[in-house]
Amino acid sequence: MKYIIITFEVSREGDYYVSECRELGTSSFGPTEEEAIERVLDATEVYLNTLEDLGECDQVLKERGIRVHTGGAASDKVMCPPNASVHSGVIPLGILA
Repeated sequence: MKYIIITFEVSREGDYYVSECRELGTSSFGPTEEEAIERVLDATEVYLNTLEDLGECDQVLKERGIRVHTGGAASDKVMCPPNASVHSGVIPLGILA
């Protein structure tokens, strides 16, 4: 199975939590940190599916330096900015088919 590892930065802005995928630039928000992460995951999957439909997914991943993993464990170093939390997400590329 092919998959990518991406990171989500979450910070508090007023009454909401804002989440952003650092590698792809997708973003969302929610009233809780968990909901903000769930929503940015959904937005990221829609974005990747759209890229796949357009035949541009491989090119965009390559341009953005996102490594496609196959099987086994993978890890990347993540820097966390002040007053924010960073979460990682594994997205199987099989969902893009």
